[in-house]
Amino acid sequence: MKSILLLANGPGELWGWVRPVAAELKRRSRKVSLLLLPCQFASGEERRVAESLVPDELRGPSGLAGTLRDALSLGRTAEAVLQLGGDLVWGRIAAGAGRAPLLCYAYGRKNGLSRCDRVFTAFPAMAEAMGERVRVAGDLVRDSLALDGPFPSGEGEDRSVLFFPGSRAAIREFSFPFLKEMLPFLKKNAPEWRFRIVLSPFSTQGEEAVWQSAGFSTARGAEAFRGAGFAVTQPGTNTLELMHRGIPFCVLVPFASLRKVPLPGLPGLIASLPGIGPRFREAALRRRRRKMELLAWPNRLAGRMMAEECIGDYSPEAAAAAVIPWLRDRPRRDALRAALGETAASAPSGAAARIADETERMTVRV
Repeated sequence: MKSILLLANGPGELWGWVRPVAAELKRRSRKVSLLLLPCQFASGEERRVAESLVPDELRGPSGLAGTLRDALSLGRTAEAVLQLGGDLVWGRIAAGAGRAPLLCYAYGRKNGLSRCDRVFTAFPAMAEAMGERVRVAGDLVRDSLALDGPFPSGEGEDRSVLFFPGSRAAIREFSFPFLKEMLPFLKKNAPEWRFRIVLSPFSTQGEEAVWQSAGFSTARGAEAFRGAGFAVTQPGTNTLELMHRGIPFCVLVPFASLRKVPLPGLPGLIASLPGIGPRFREAALRRRRRKMELLAWPNRLAGRMMAEECIGDYSPEAAAAAVIPWLRDRPRRDALRAALGETAASAPSGAAARIADETERMTVRV
């Protein structure tokens, strides 16, 4: 029996995109194969998490030779290849091996999109930036969240502030002392609020005790969002998750954390060198930041600064001082919540079903 082959790489794509698509295809009794691609942004826990997503066959992640072998092998038995993250060269190799249609879902331009048979994205604003032939399917992240149950409506009585310390261990290693030092300033100036660490599916077991020892409560999954009135997060998929859940947030990226952030391509290879690597990475990212206007996805989609982006030489005390005004201003939080809802509503619902429909239309069962 031939399969639908899914290709993915990093934590956000695996949890936010593969999870709902795999669930939808399995609901339709389709065989699903999953190839995890090499990724400089990987957490190291992708294989463990992928095993819970019910693919019939799972390969990777491995080195270049192993990935090539797996792409050819899985591609030969694929009736369609759907790329959900990573370099499209792997999708082209797999699709070519099986003479199968190649479909891709992306949030922005990437090399090789013109070679795909179908290209999907989440929002009209993304499609406009990506050019012709791109279809708006809706946001798979919203479909992924729906698998966890109903979204909360407004902040609860416990008035919790959520913190996202990251899916990669290196980022969490930086986040721990920074947030631990930030917490006393928050508790002193906002004593009526509770402060909760949202642990990623890619966090290892046992991390709860570490964060609880620092004075935070911890939670995983949908339970983590109960009673949330505000969130402090990094750029990335988390900002879309918060938007869809209707939770106002700010983005916090202290420049001191930049030495933990990976770079793609040749700069990434230089940044991996001992000694000069961390300094090179920080300098490169500082230069990139000077050229960027907006980092959070909802801000980029709206074309304006809705959620505050605190990017710079922040100390824990300065970061707390940026968050506290939000906690004291319910109308401001409500206004941001409403703006996030308007942006979220610009994407149609049912992305996974729409992509599965098109995938099935392009395949012939054998």
